[in-house]
Amino acid sequence: MIDVTVIVPTHNRRRILPQAVHSILRQQGVSIELIAVDDGSTDETGAWLDRLAAGDARVRVVHHAQPRFISGARNAGIAQAAGRWVAFCDDDDLWAPDKLATQLAAMRASSARWACTGIVAVDEDLAVIGHGHVKGGDVLAGLLESNGIPTGSTVIAEHDLVRDVGGFDPALRGSEDWDLWIRLAQHSPLAAVDRPLVAYRLSRQSLSMDVGPMRAGRLVIAERYAALAARHGVTSDEAGHERYLAKQLLRAGARWRAASIFTSLAVRHGRWRELPRAAAALMAPRATDRIGQVRAAAAVPALWRQEVELWLRPIREAGRAGEQRNPIWTGAREMEA
Repeated sequence: MIDVTVIVPTHNRRRILPQAVHSILRQQGVSIELIAVDDGSTDETGAWLDRLAAGDARVRVVHHAQPRFISGARNAGIAQAAGRWVAFCDDDDLWAPDKLATQLAAMRASSARWACTGIVAVDEDLAVIGHGHVKGGDVLAGLLESNGIPTGSTVIAEHDLVRDVGGFDPALRGSEDWDLWIRLAQHSPLAAVDRPLVAYRLSRQSLSMDVGPMRAGRLVIAERYAALAARHGVTSDEAGHERYLAKQLLRAGARWRAASIFTSLAVRHGRWRELPRAAAALMAPRATDRIGQVRAAAAVPALWRQEVELWLRPIREAGRAGEQRNPIWTGAREMEA
């Protein structure tokens, strides 16, 4: 009997994928299957996954000849899932060993049919550089205003519920997870485990500089749920979403575009405090980066940092050992050797 199906969409991530897979396959106290969706990769991602599946009965691989993008890839995994619950993990994120078991316990202790966790943000060396808390309960009104779920890698939901609400919208190329969370929240409260059970990797490779789909997705969501938002007395937080996009662009190195958004926030929304951020992004980029990183890292609670190091350190060390033997790991099992 499979408790949880974990769905991992991936595209050309042969080098970084093993760490995510390793953290999933080491889940404790829960029966899992892993469905990896190779979404049109042109590198060795698909071949590596096939080798992994040949040696581990828990792993299944779905191959797409052409990319169907994140929604299509996740939906393909959902369609084949055998678990009572489905969980999502991006191919560059990492899980604590008790992530799924803790979430299942939280849902059993409540009436919730879906759950999320807190996160830490990590850099390419898996050093902790930030964090995000979560709140549960009736989160519908909050989600209609903005996406309060830190990342899709924190979410687990009842398989039947995800299927009944229609899964991910393949027409959306941005904010597709936010759209699904709103539909889930209409049917169930959220069980929130406010512990650092997911590491969200921040790197230039993982941060998109194409903000167009995300803006388009937000507009679709604002229009799609306008009547529902009005009944709850909230409106979509356009300014907050634009600031999020600016910060993403800044992290990805697109400084002129980030500065343009910060300036627009000041002019269009009266957020004049964004003007110094625009200037800093252009005048002292390295200093701005360093100050921001130091502040974000310092804000991580000491207890969170201690907890996450207990499970993140072995992944970090296993990755280094794997790289020393072979720059491109042959599989997650090798990391345990």
